[in-house]
Amino acid sequence: MSLKAEKVPIKGFIETSFIDWKGHLSSVIFTGGCNFRCPYCHNSDLVLRPNELEDIPLDYIIKRLKKFKKWVNHIVITGGEPTIHKGLLELIEEIKSLGFNIKLDTNGSNPEMLKELAKRDLLDYIAMDIKGPLDRYSRWCGIEVDVEKIKESLRFILEGSIDYEFRMTVVPFFHKKKDVYETVKYIKTAKRFYIQEFKPRNTLNPSFMTIEPFSPDKIKEIKENVKRLFVLKDAVGVI
Repeated sequence: MSLKAEKVPIKGFIETSFIDWKGHLSSVIFTGGCNFRCPYCHNSDLVLRPNELEDIPLDYIIKRLKKFKKWVNHIVITGGEPTIHKGLLELIEEIKSLGFNIKLDTNGSNPEMLKELAKRDLLDYIAMDIKGPLDRYSRWCGIEVDVEKIKESLRFILEGSIDYEFRMTVVPFFHKKKDVYETVKYIKTAKRFYIQEFKPRNTLNPSFMTIEPFSPDKIKEIKENVKRLFVLKDAVGVI
């Protein structure tokens, strides 16, 4: 087992999940740490206090994956932000060598890592969060963001051969409806765009836990309007 792979801080592990890779029963690995500080993030402990969370040994996870491989052969790598860890390549190589399919969740801030993973044929699916309009991206992320990196990741995913989805969590007051529609212009040829309802729990900024989510009717309205903005309507899933 690679020493670099073992150095990736694994802070959570779900053996079976029906929701993290649509259409597949998967296992989920959570890496600790993130380079963003999105105030509405619901994984605040993974972002702010990863060192206070117990590490899960990679060899333990490998043993569990092997045990359930007959039923679960899809693995989701999420966080935090997995691509901030230099050992991610080796970690995914280790798991991929066992015959598993790999989905990576990412904020798109490290296109170099995405390209290297693709070059080594280590990814079967990419789910990229797009936080809002790129012209004021730092507002959504809580830090100064190199937007050119985000654009590079968007182009790579849209023009590449790896299956993918884009996701946006919509937060009342923080996002206006027009922010969602402006975001679409960057990905309007995409296959899939998931509009995720904000859930006010365990948020990085505690004040966001007082925000009431959009009503089902409002979310439905936003999704219907978004569908009209895509170029390849027949190939797009807006969910």
